[in-house]
Amino acid sequence: MAYLPRVVLIGAHGHGRGHLERIARLHAARRLRLAGVADPQPLDPGQRALLGDAPFAPDAMTLLEAVEPDLVVLVTPVHTHVDLAEAAMRAGAHLLLEKPPAPTLAGLERLLRAQRETGRVVQVGFQAFGSGAVAELRRRIDRGDLGEIRAIGGTGLWWRPAEYWARSGWAGRRELGGAVVNDGALTNPFAHAVALAVTLDGSGGDQSVRRVELDTYRTRAAEAHDTASARIVTARGTTATVAVTLCAEEESEPVITVHGTRGSAVLPYTQEGPDTDLLENLLAHLADPAVRLLVPLAETRGFTEVAEAVRHSPAPVPVAQRDLTGLPELTRRAAGSGLLYGETGAAWATAKPFDWTPEDTA
Repeated sequence: MAYLPRVVLIGAHGHGRGHLERIARLHAARRLRLAGVADPQPLDPGQRALLGDAPFAPDAMTLLEAVEPDLVVLVTPVHTHVDLAEAAMRAGAHLLLEKPPAPTLAGLERLLRAQRETGRVVQVGFQAFGSGAVAELRRRIDRGDLGEIRAIGGTGLWWRPAEYWARSGWAGRRELGGAVVNDGALTNPFAHAVALAVTLDGSGGDQSVRRVELDTYRTRAAEAHDTASARIVTARGTTATVAVTLCAEEESEPVITVHGTRGSAVLPYTQEGPDTDLLENLLAHLADPAVRLLVPLAETRGFTEVAEAVRHSPAPVPVAQRDLTGLPELTRRAAGSGLLYGETGAAWATAKPFDWTPEDTA
């Protein structure tokens, strides 16, 4: 009989529901065995049908101890990631950890230490890195089609109503009950854009970004920013500028643009294309280590350093939604020219730029 890794899902609601559906499909295809689900909230009838005969527990630690899974898929609020992910690794499980991996750089360091000590494999759920379009762009960059990479720009223009920030107790929070949450447009909804921007030039691994400058704004009552720009100098010295908002009344899909000495390439990374599922990639890697893991935990350092800069930055400047005039044009201009919002001349963009380097947290 073929070996079927026992998989536990921690967090079955919200984004976790999609993971439960995916795990159930792979269970039916005899690619893995769904060994249990943990969530503090009860499951609805549809979720229970997907669970089948596997156990359910409201407490993740109880389920980990009872099942001793081979692999854990962790889809919980970001401020719970570090404790639960470390517990899963120390229980002997490999891990698919939803993004962002940790709300702080210290949290990421703790997870990397636990990974070294346990020898477990950790994949981080930046699903954009499984995109066929991303893989093709990386091949073009590696072949030198674009020449030397000089700049990277990223834009995000989405709309999220006030209800978005009230969907849970941690949404839109910088801290909650003394725990760092670090939610916000750059660190959560547009985390893929930031992660791509700091790695497409070949930066990654244990290399640190060199510098982060940013300005942040909010139109809602939430603590966190809903509009922000960040100018990042990657480990290889490329300037990557990301300008994003959740206040765009006319939405458009996020775009990454890579500028080289021989040409430019545009990547609308959320659009449909051939994708490699990160859980399937993790399973394939565990079965054959020659299969490249798409998003190893160590490769998320650059992103987490940007998140660390956001964490240390001042509270976002309040702005009235009605004052955000010309937002799409300003966002594209900032990303395309390497400007922060506050450097575009926009009357509402009054935040003083915050400057951070990795040495500031060392």
